Amino acid sequence: MHGVPKDLPLEGFVGDALTQICIGQNEIIFRFSEAGSITAEGRWELTDAAGRLIDQSSEHAERSSYKIHVLLGSPVKSFVVEAPVWFSLSFDSGSTLKVFDDSHVYESFSVEPTGASGV
Repeated sequence: MHGVPKDLPLEGFVGDALTQICIGQNEIIFRFSEAGSITAEGRWELTDAAGRLIDQSSEHAERSSYKIHVLLGSPVKSFVVEAPVWFSLSFDSGSTLKVFDDSHVYESFSVEPTGASGV
């Protein structure tokens, strides 16, 4: 699937805490305690409560560290879907994770709610 759908099933993530972040060669996986997981294979950005960029996707060789870990343990407060370009999750900590669909060739992300086959 390409493009962020208007009806992306993110409701179940609200109130749930991010418990694990898995860094892979070509993706980063965000696992929640009960809601499921979100995999970003394309561009993502993390901003703080003031809207300042604190981390983003980049090649492994280009970065000295990740700062995405600040989301761990924080519940999702709300979400926004700006179809077909991006969606975001805002956390109780004040941080916002934005995931983009910026490829017309490859899948940029997947959302796998618990008990569902994924999007």
